[in-house]
Amino acid sequence: MFRFFKYFFGEYKEYIVLIFLLISSLSFISVNDHESTKNIRAFFFGTFALVTSFASDVLNIGDLKDQNQKLRDQNARLMLEVNRLREFGIANEELKKLLGVRDTSTHSLIYAQVISKSFSSSQGTVTINIGTEAGIKPGMPVITSEGLVGIVENCSEDFSIVQTLQNMNLRIAVLNQRSRAHGILRWNGEFLTITNLPKTADVKVGDRFIVSELSSLVMLPLPIGIVTEIVDPEKGIFNDLIIDPFVDFVKIQNLFVLNLQEREIKNNKELNFFNRFE
Repeated sequence: MFRFFKYFFGEYKEYIVLIFLLISSLSFISVNDHESTKNIRAFFFGTFALVTSFASDVLNIGDLKDQNQKLRDQNARLMLEVNRLREFGIANEELKKLLGVRDTSTHSLIYAQVISKSFSSSQGTVTINIGTEAGIKPGMPVITSEGLVGIVENCSEDFSIVQTLQNMNLRIAVLNQRSRAHGILRWNGEFLTITNLPKTADVKVGDRFIVSELSSLVMLPLPIGIVTEIVDPEKGIFNDLIIDPFVDFVKIQNLFVLNLQEREIKNNKELNFFNRFE
């Protein structure tokens, strides 16, 4: 053992002496209060801290990347979960309203969900997930808790296409709920309008319109919307009205089809015949 230490000291004595002198120097520096010694001590300790901090950052950068990736993944999962819960909340509120309609309606209601929507300037339609197998027929009214959505146009066994009020091919006879003035509701490619209403008709902005009892398409006083503008009331002998519908056609997801057994509209030809008058 002694021989090993002797050999080790003989081989590395210069390094051993250097280390001893460095440790001694640092010890003297740490207890020396001279101004220049303080400056040197501050410089070396600052440099040592900087190098240590840099080395720590370099060593930890891989861990930080992993932690950031985990946090991003967790944020993405939480975002999806929040959106899912928000969708459940919206659907829950919509379904509650529909249940209220079913509880207060004396007519047979068939629940359906929207599976696709197609809105152009002239043709607004939605496709629902039920068809003839569920008893759906062309001409049946489609509603939400807010009011009339439109009329069933075509059916297959499992699916149906609904003409919404935002469709130029659909015209509905409507009634001013306050003044009882009648008119024909139509889509002009931009707005729901009631055209050629006589100037003598008592109509004001804010009036509610419902489906008229004179309608051959829909036999119930279903809500339509409110008057937001009377177009050029000083000109001509007729008024044109712009109607803001109660139903938000972009957002509809859950709805009811009214199964009116007494209706006589049985096919699209007859439906188109009635549309000519309305």
